[in-house]
Amino acid sequence: MSVDASQGFAFLRNLIHWQNRPDGAFIEVLPGAQPVDEQELFRAFLAPGVVNANAATIASHIRERSEGWQRVGKAFEFNDGVAKVLQVKLQDLSASVWIDPPLAREQGRILTADEIKETLKLSGVTHGIDPDLLQMLLRPNCAKGWFDIAVGDPPVDGTDAMIECRVNLEHSSIPEPGEDGTIDFRDRGVLPEVVEGTPIYVKIPGKEAKDGVDLAGNVLAAKKGRDINLIPTEGTRLREGDSYVLEAACDGFLFLGRDGRVNVGRVFNVKGDLDLQVGNIKYHGPVHVGGNVPSGFRIHAGGDITIMGTSENSDLHSSGGSIEIRGGVFGGKIQAAGDMKVAFAHEATLQAGGVLDGGKYLQHCQTRCAVLKFTKGGMVVGGEVLASREVDCDILGTEAGTPTIVNLTDPEEEDARQELERVGAEEKKTGPLRDLLEQKVMALKQRLGTGAQLLGRAREDAEDTLRQYTAITEKFRELQRRKTHAQEILAADRQREGAIVVRKAIYTGVDVHIFGKRFEVADVRPPVKVVVRDREVETQKI
Repeated sequence: MSVDASQGFAFLRNLIHWQNRPDGAFIEVLPGAQPVDEQELFRAFLAPGVVNANAATIASHIRERSEGWQRVGKAFEFNDGVAKVLQVKLQDLSASVWIDPPLAREQGRILTADEIKETLKLSGVTHGIDPDLLQMLLRPNCAKGWFDIAVGDPPVDGTDAMIECRVNLEHSSIPEPGEDGTIDFRDRGVLPEVVEGTPIYVKIPGKEAKDGVDLAGNVLAAKKGRDINLIPTEGTRLREGDSYVLEAACDGFLFLGRDGRVNVGRVFNVKGDLDLQVGNIKYHGPVHVGGNVPSGFRIHAGGDITIMGTSENSDLHSSGGSIEIRGGVFGGKIQAAGDMKVAFAHEATLQAGGVLDGGKYLQHCQTRCAVLKFTKGGMVVGGEVLASREVDCDILGTEAGTPTIVNLTDPEEEDARQELERVGAEEKKTGPLRDLLEQKVMALKQRLGTGAQLLGRAREDAEDTLRQYTAITEKFRELQRRKTHAQEILAADRQREGAIVVRKAIYTGVDVHIFGKRFEVADVRPPVKVVVRDREVETQKI
């Protein structure tokens, strides 16, 4: 029989079903298929464009009515001009497959997953094939068209690690006017302080690089990010158990090093004189000034304060340490919780919780300490000394009779005496006003007791009087509480011990008080030591 191209598959599908598999072409003989001439069979395959069909083997299986799928040679190949059931299109890391199920049915062809995979493989696609979509393409009701069958894995480049600063050095500020409206340009802002363990820098790891895979299964190398190591700066350390955190190794303040990185300093160091560029200092740690502290400047520190030069009419306060001023003091107020050492001092207020070393002399100073001594002999000229344990000097007063007060006393008792004086002064000042208001209140009570009513201006005046009387009455109650507390301190039984040592001279004009009692010094001849134990005073030659 003669078979043309339009009838080739129509002829074949009455005899067989066929498949292309990776290992060759397979046929399944249909029930009722009649034997066919080998040449007719070859022309039937050739007509639609199959150029390598093994017609002899296929004809043999049809004659023998072989059951099941039988391999009949290599996979069928088609001429280029034949419409294809399967086609593959590639774009970057994705692959699409064209499938035409109706055309496959016309050809008597049964598509398999292996055939689709093999078609993809011939185009270089072996990776990223969607198995669910693959099964869907094999369904009888699948429509023809392009389907995105495979997607590769693009490489994901890593990102660089970053170092993040967790502290802020922007501490300078514009000084604000004080209560009197003036501006102190020495106030430069707040010194940035940190406590031990505060994170200074934190390393943020970069995103890890992830290699990709193309459609052929080849590795697509991703670009790795740059890593950074945390390198400690001055006063910092890597946190134990966490190499991603650089923390303060001590309590301190923040400053920028020459490399622009943040450092932690323990001692706040001013190389030369304290000036407007540095400004007033408020810091919880120790402070060292390599030069002078000019008039009007303040240093409030939690640790030791060391001044290599002079302090002139300045305010120095160490709330938890000692103070040393090597160049002397000219006015101002110097306070230390611990010891204090000065080269000399003029007209200054000096307060030390421990030993105060006056250097060469103290002249017209207000001094308060536990022990006053002078490493270079020293003298006290004018002013007042209040010491709780000992005063040791060469000279007290001057030949001219400069008034000089030395008070050996318990600090708490002395504070209580001063408190009683303040309370008495306040009572004396406000007493007349209280008496006047009390008279007005009594008059109001008498008037209201007769049934009279207060209206308009009279009512407002009465309310104002009552408010004033209530306020001043409460103030007198507070004064009474303060007075009672001070009296209890003075009445308490406590141990009183101390000594006053004068090695060279005591001049007239010197007034000595020992635990509240005046000590006569007119007949005392240095070198002498006045010792006090439990209110008993003993004078000893040294």
